[in-house]
Amino acid sequence: MDELDWIRVIDHSQYLCRSWQKLYFPARVCRYIRIVGTHNTVNKIFHIVAFECMFTNKTFTLEKGLIVPTENVATISDCASVIEGVSRSRNALLNGDTKNYDWDSGYTCHQLGSGAIMVQLAQPYMIGSIRLLLWDCDDRSYSYYVEVSTNQQQWTMVADRTKVSCKSWQSVTFERQPATFIRIVGTHNTANEVFHCVHFECPEQQSGQKEENGEDPGTGDTSLAEAPRHSSQGSSLPL
Repeated sequence: MDELDWIRVIDHSQYLCRSWQKLYFPARVCRYIRIVGTHNTVNKIFHIVAFECMFTNKTFTLEKGLIVPTENVATISDCASVIEGVSRSRNALLNGDTKNYDWDSGYTCHQLGSGAIMVQLAQPYMIGSIRLLLWDCDDRSYSYYVEVSTNQQQWTMVADRTKVSCKSWQSVTFERQPATFIRIVGTHNTANEVFHCVHFECPEQQSGQKEENGEDPGTGDTSLAEAPRHSSQGSSLPL
């Protein structure tokens, strides 16, 4: 209120953040708001494009100062991004389309034994579940594991399905923890040497699963390639 006594209401100094930040804290009376940047992965300057401050009646849950989301935050509208993985469309994994995919498009993939599929959320959240849709236009099965991180340096494995044959929708639950980056690493495919994922969300949303409403998992011409030849950046994918 007086520019003398400051109360820290948000502390993301230990996390990597990008784009829009949706920040909640218990309502309080204030006149001044101070935002202090502590790190930039490119240079020594902290940049803000826009700032909004408001009161909301929307309920929210905080744990260790971080939002515990109930809605899927791995979406384009929430500024999540696919930062590793090959696809004809950069954010096909996050566009919410779980119907329109075939042998040639609508999924993100990586070569087994090389790389991964990685999603970066706009800000750290307390996450305890994710849901995946593995490519399922035939009877193949996959194996994989999932890791989470807040800095891309230290990773925690939250799902180990390297010895399990997995198909179609995958529900993964784990002990709730801070996460900004989610890495999905395929380890086996019964059909070829590529791991394919159609859809990713966190936290898991219970409604709309294809196996519940009987939607067709997708069809395609088997004469077409089973993985895209180029990523959104134009690099080729070995098959």
